Amino acid sequence: MKKNYVLLGGAGFVAPRHYRAIKETGGNLLAILDPSDSVGILDSYFPDCKYFSELERFIRYCVNQDIDYCVVCSPNHLHSTHCWLGMHIGASIICEKPLCLREHNLIDLRYVEDNTEHRIWNILQLRLSPLIERMQSVIEKENKVNVVYYAPRGDWYDYSWKSNISKSGSVIFNIGIHLVDLLLYLFGVDWNVIKWQNSKRRCIGYLEFGATKVSIELSIEKGKTPIRVFTINGQDFDLSENFGDLHTLSYQKILAGEGFGIEDVRPAVSLCEKLRGY
Repeated sequence: MKKNYVLLGGAGFVAPRHYRAIKETGGNLLAILDPSDSVGILDSYFPDCKYFSELERFIRYCVNQDIDYCVVCSPNHLHSTHCWLGMHIGASIICEKPLCLREHNLIDLRYVEDNTEHRIWNILQLRLSPLIERMQSVIEKENKVNVVYYAPRGDWYDYSWKSNISKSGSVIFNIGIHLVDLLLYLFGVDWNVIKWQNSKRRCIGYLEFGATKVSIELSIEKGKTPIRVFTINGQDFDLSENFGDLHTLSYQKILAGEGFGIEDVRPAVSLCEKLRGY
């Protein structure tokens, strides 16, 4: 049976990946919400989709619809609230990273989930990358890992919500949480911060995951050549391979009941919250 979706944050950078995933898995997008009206890309996927710029009108519409999933692509600080909203209008949740900016917010989300028939699913697409099996093949009892992730952003970044730490959670939450999640997934949740330094457009440091030593540099500084590379015991893995093509697979897993839930994302939220405090 075709699933019905609504989406919050439909004018954002990542929303088209969700439009495509919904389309490719046979779903129907009923409505989106975003204060920005730059949503013309919808015509390529769901030309009959309703658009709302006001939350109240969006809710009024949703409560009269049969909705299976509410997709959350809004600014980071709104994710937990919008997950709560989606479950209260009768839908399960598909949420972009990060699910929340503080670990204690997971308690509230888990409470709502436990007291409804709905689930919160997280997009952790790197766990589904074809690279994972190749990475695991070179992992030993003790490992040396180097992570370099450059995703340069223009001047617009300094004037957007993403530069506001209270809204984005800083660089470590903005672009780093999926890398941190991958490290925890590959090397275990027993972590230790050896050294860490944050700035507005960059974070760098050294971490330990059990017997695995990790150096990591994340940067959105202008002028850098984009790069997304994990080096494990001297072998490079380019995360750019299929990087933007894993959302459809994520949706397939979720529809089969095999997605990633609240407890799957907890270690990454906890570690990123710790790193943001340095």
